[in-house]
Amino acid sequence: MPAVKRIRTSPSLKRKQTVAPAAAASAQAVRRRLPPAERKMLIVEAAIAYFAEVGFEGQTRNLSARLGVTNALLFRYFPTKEELVERVYQQMYLGRWGSDWEDALKDRAVPFDARLRRFYKSYLSVIYSYEWIRIFFFAGLRGVNINDRYISLLNSRIVQPICTEVRHAYGLAPPEQVPITAVESDAVWGLQGQILYIGIRRFIYNQHIADPERIVDAAVDVFLSGIAHVASAASVASAPSI
Repeated sequence: MPAVKRIRTSPSLKRKQTVAPAAAASAQAVRRRLPPAERKMLIVEAAIAYFAEVGFEGQTRNLSARLGVTNALLFRYFPTKEELVERVYQQMYLGRWGSDWEDALKDRAVPFDARLRRFYKSYLSVIYSYEWIRIFFFAGLRGVNINDRYISLLNSRIVQPICTEVRHAYGLAPPEQVPITAVESDAVWGLQGQILYIGIRRFIYNQHIADPERIVDAAVDVFLSGIAHVASAASVASAPSI
């Protein structure tokens, strides 16, 4: 896994400081004569800024107005709002997925606690943005099909592998012998939720976070202090009787 980018915060980050410059730049660019692929990308970038600010109840005609283009031009590239939202999902969530996360979590040449810390600091550096956090929550409130797919991806590629690595780290039965239990999965989801909550505090509650990576270390410490007991008890209780 490459070096984790240090997360920097500003004590007085405001919505307009984060969104308005990017949206204005995209709008100015879209109005110029551009190759179709480049114009389409700029529309997506503007849509990300727009939905992060107003949510998915925002109308495409208002997005068009912000861009200074007609709704007809917008629909030439994205015939439906659903197609535009899908492209936002692909760019914001799938496009930022770390290609090395899964392999790094399973690299048993590295101590388990070090793998967890490194992964979650890398993960936080991806999700710790105004757009990522707010779009994710607006999607959940509106019922847009972003959260379910992303959570399913997290479960299969991150949560379940961590459960497996917990078993290995503490000398417990592998999933091939005793399937991962709901209690173990929930414990890892609890850690996952603590990392997400750092972003919620910053970009939903607008709280100043002095050192996000320190919070990651503390969350991992708490997780490691109890997960061996949780996993051991759950795996023993679920083991097939002889």
